[in-house]
Amino acid sequence: MTELKEFERLLLKTIIKDNSEKFNYLSTHLDFIRVESTRSTGTVLYINFEYLKEFQEEEFENGLLSAEAKLTVPNLKNELTYCLDVTNSKIDSLEILTNEKENWDGDLENCSLN
Repeated sequence: MTELKEFERLLLKTIIKDNSEKFNYLSTHLDFIRVESTRSTGTVLYINFEYLKEFQEEEFENGLLSAEAKLTVPNLKNELTYCLDVTNSKIDSLEILTNEKENWDGDLENCSLN
């Protein structure tokens, strides 16, 4: 279990902000989640999260969330697609994938949000 890296946190904040009408409460969760595991397949990066604290939300919300901002990597021709899985009102996982099956090492360090 590792702490969120700066770019992972930025990406999560961006997604939450773009979906704030229904999912703004997730911003209070960010200090209490850690990366449980990551897995890269060469075209997809999977990040699974784990909570350090329980939250009691009034209703259980589920959703697959993204944002307007484009996620790009300098050495890829196309932008990346990203989707945050919210299950039972908790940040469960983040999936980031290349388009047109471009090969990518899964490193978020050189990524940018535009």
